[in-house]
Amino acid sequence: MKQDGKLRGKVVWITGASSGIGEQLCHACAREGADLIISARSKTKLAGVREQVLVHGVRIAVLAFDLEKLDTLPNKVTEALAIYGRVDVLINNAGIALKDWVTATKLEVDRKVMDINYFGPLCLTKGILPHMLERGSGQLVVISSLSGKYGVPKISSYAASKHALHGFYETLRSEIVNSGVFITIIIPGIIQTEITAHALTGDGGNFGKVDKTFQRAYPADKAARKIVRAFLAKQEEVFVGGTEGITLLINRISPWFLRRFIRNHPIKRLRKLKEFFSFKKPSGA
Repeated sequence: MKQDGKLRGKVVWITGASSGIGEQLCHACAREGADLIISARSKTKLAGVREQVLVHGVRIAVLAFDLEKLDTLPNKVTEALAIYGRVDVLINNAGIALKDWVTATKLEVDRKVMDINYFGPLCLTKGILPHMLERGSGQLVVISSLSGKYGVPKISSYAASKHALHGFYETLRSEIVNSGVFITIIIPGIIQTEITAHALTGDGGNFGKVDKTFQRAYPADKAARKIVRAFLAKQEEVFVGGTEGITLLINRISPWFLRRFIRNHPIKRLRKLKEFFSFKKPSGA
């Protein structure tokens, strides 16, 4: 299969690579000629992704691990660096969602979400960063969320973890300016993935269903291609998604209005907002 080649000779490490945006990022990066390290918890699922992506004619190594097990991550960085001798781009994509009220969410669930979504990427970054700084080149790509910019009901720890990512990586960017290492923060909107099906409930259970809004949302393959274009262009922060991105502009102009807009039934309100700005008839009309 033809490659575009903008990542030829580069090593890209993608976490959360077994499904959703992560899986599509594997294809998008491989089409640009990158050699890949793909990571997630399930070695079986990663093997399936590897078989599909091999058609692009690149090298692909599987490195399975659980991002929640923070004490194992320094060794995983060592293993990743040993595969090809370096990592040029680390895409911190893995994460887990939460769907429950604050008052119904146990503290251990809050901690689990923060470990996976914030401390896990932080550990990988702290492990890989010295090697990038020593070479004077590299890129850290962080998959955040609209929830990293504002919070909506029933996603408290998820929003907190994404806010934390912004704070950490924006600070890091200011500390390593002119080092040759770049940071791109991606803000996905509502993307066509199964993120809500795998979300945690407040007692640690599985939410188990894909919200209707996500079933007909922005395609994950299209999102992945935009993400790759964004970090190739060394953009600092980029929204990827549909018309729900208008909420970022509203939040900038009037945070007061946005917060009152999303406090009740935010998904329904966002869906109506998307319909309005895309000039579609409202659902059920």
